[in-house]
Amino acid sequence: MGAIAFSKRPEHTVVYAGWVLRQVMDDTASQHPEDSEMAEEFESAKAIDGLMVYLLRPELAARITAAIRETATGILSGSVRSGVAEKHYGDERTIAQYRQALQGTLEVIPRGGSAPPLQPVG
Repeated sequence: MGAIAFSKRPEHTVVYAGWVLRQVMDDTASQHPEDSEMAEEFESAKAIDGLMVYLLRPELAARITAAIRETATGILSGSVRSGVAEKHYGDERTIAQYRQALQGTLEVIPRGGSAPPLQPVG
């Protein structure tokens, strides 16, 4: 399983099979090939099956959040091609599951677009 957390709040987190997390990041990175910092963050996140966006520098968190939103929206609308169809597991059922996961991801992104600032605990 893999998770993407846009904030500390559970309603801003998605948990999916690891391949879904990796595919979201691969698709997003392919849409932003010039952003090496984002690509590096995605590679680190894939290694641990988790992307904690809210722990990143605010500027990077906002960039990654916007990129994930744009990529997911593009795939769902048909304006962006996902790499999932090219994978050996990319049958119709898998593609439908991936599309459902993208929709779920869009639903958990905080309204402001990026993760809210961390609040002090205590």
